[in-house]
Amino acid sequence: MKIVVTDPIHEDGIARLRREHDVTLLFENGSAARADAAFECADALVIRGFPITAAFLERCPRVGVIGKHGSGVDNVDVDAASRCGVVVISTPGGGNATAVAEGAVAMMLAVLRRTLDCHHAVSDGRFGVRDQWRLSDLWGHTLGLIGCGNIGALVARICRRGFEMRVLAYDPTLSREQAAALEIELVGQIEDLMHAADVVSIHVPLRESTRGLVSASAIAAMRPSAILVNTSRGAVLDEDALIAALIEGRIKGAGLDVFRSEPPDQSSPLLRLPNVTLSPHNAGLTEDSTRDMGLRVADYVLQALAGEKPPTLLNPQIWDRRRPVNATPLGERH
Repeated sequence: MKIVVTDPIHEDGIARLRREHDVTLLFENGSAARADAAFECADALVIRGFPITAAFLERCPRVGVIGKHGSGVDNVDVDAASRCGVVVISTPGGGNATAVAEGAVAMMLAVLRRTLDCHHAVSDGRFGVRDQWRLSDLWGHTLGLIGCGNIGALVARICRRGFEMRVLAYDPTLSREQAAALEIELVGQIEDLMHAADVVSIHVPLRESTRGLVSASAIAAMRPSAILVNTSRGAVLDEDALIAALIEGRIKGAGLDVFRSEPPDQSSPLLRLPNVTLSPHNAGLTEDSTRDMGLRVADYVLQALAGEKPPTLLNPQIWDRRRPVNATPLGERH
């Protein structure tokens, strides 16, 4: 079997795939020139940010399995894959969820404690600013979660237990019973949550229903002392409205790991605003997380190729009519 890995994943995941099948790494230098031939012969794909469209799938007549490294699948046309009989697998939860949750809380603290400003003050010889600045706390304040799935629930747990925060959540998919079990207060309107929270943290997948969810009116409801953190997807947020609120001082600051376009345009004011902390969409890319996701996506793809139904299928309805693949492991081929 031939497996094409389009984006870098942990070397342990690649090693696991190679123990059973022939693997091509398209992210290596010089590999792009042979991409068309690799896709034409591939039985399975392992991707991260690589876009899977209906037109692309036409170039992959043998592909029966797509494994997505990570939980977000906004770069995959799952409906088109289903029409082609291609099963799509994701790797939610696990090490990725804990890493992103830690990254979100780290971003909150970086914004509130002005970590970058403090570093540059010391390195630039401006130690005296310590008497001019008043930093901010998480302890005892109110967290507002937009989305409370695997990652949001972990952020709630960290902030509630570690910082004794009151935790509110806007999530139409969360029941009152689930919220009570998480010790979270559900809020029915996003603007009400934005107004009540000292820290707003976004944790929703990018779907048509969530695109632009954090709108200009939602941002306008925030208090001047509040901050916003986004570690989900850039398109769930009205970036222009956020920039305006930051420039005009209508909110205190923001921490962004994701952007409307990635990388962000070099002309974006976000790159120069003093009350913004940025990171390159790597909140979930810790050593533990990438190894966990690399091994899990490898295991799930191998299961699917062997005819075993993986636990994280995104289109289980096509399993019984999926595109057939020759699942003979490399070591058994003659």
